[in-house]
Amino acid sequence: MWWFAKHKKVDIVAAGWLEGMTDIHCHLIPAVDDGSRSLDETRQLLETMRSVGIRRVVTTPHIYRRYPNNDSNTLQQELERLLPNLADLDIPLMLGAEHMLDEGFEAHLAKPLLTLGNSNYLLVETSFVGAPLDLYRLIQGVISAGAIPMLAHPERYLYMNDAEYSRLRAAGCAFQLNLFSLTGMYGEQVAQRARQLLERGLYSFVGTDTHRIERFRKTISSAKTYARYEEPIRALMSRNDSLFT
Repeated sequence: MWWFAKHKKVDIVAAGWLEGMTDIHCHLIPAVDDGSRSLDETRQLLETMRSVGIRRVVTTPHIYRRYPNNDSNTLQQELERLLPNLADLDIPLMLGAEHMLDEGFEAHLAKPLLTLGNSNYLLVETSFVGAPLDLYRLIQGVISAGAIPMLAHPERYLYMNDAEYSRLRAAGCAFQLNLFSLTGMYGEQVAQRARQLLERGLYSFVGTDTHRIERFRKTISSAKTYARYEEPIRALMSRNDSLFT
């Protein structure tokens, strides 16, 4: 019985794990990055997210050299143009950004910071190949600018080890889990890493990192993970809500 309880899997969508969720990481502003491609796709994404229980959304377009026009000012303008077209959906949509920690990152610290909604958390990421050599100086720069660095999907940085994760947390980084990492969306290595970090209590927040409607629909059609993670995931979702209360 003990083995069965530990290894029982559930469909997290069917089980209602996402009910009432505030999603703090997704890419819903049309045509500004590799996320939604159109207003129609954004509407479909929000409608589908609402259908699985998500009730509030922080959209986090990428800020890095691949998208040179993206900064706090231009993205705020894009959101303001978008919102009137979505008012009938009755799902609050706020703005943040996912900042690449690269050679251009510090220039954005000199501008109004695009933290997550009205919180003081700044969502950051690194390359999936390796971290910048000045990673900890950049993290300290975020803190010096008055924000708290939140590292997006650390489970996806397979170049990191336990010591690196511990050092990042000690340096002041919060960790954000991509929820569907647990269901194998990014492969078994990432799923295993996500489970390890969750079991160690290293995550503080959770998001979906939704980009495109086709993949989101496929993901939620069969999103299974171990039932024993329901309690810690619900705790992370409560932390999400605390950012906006």
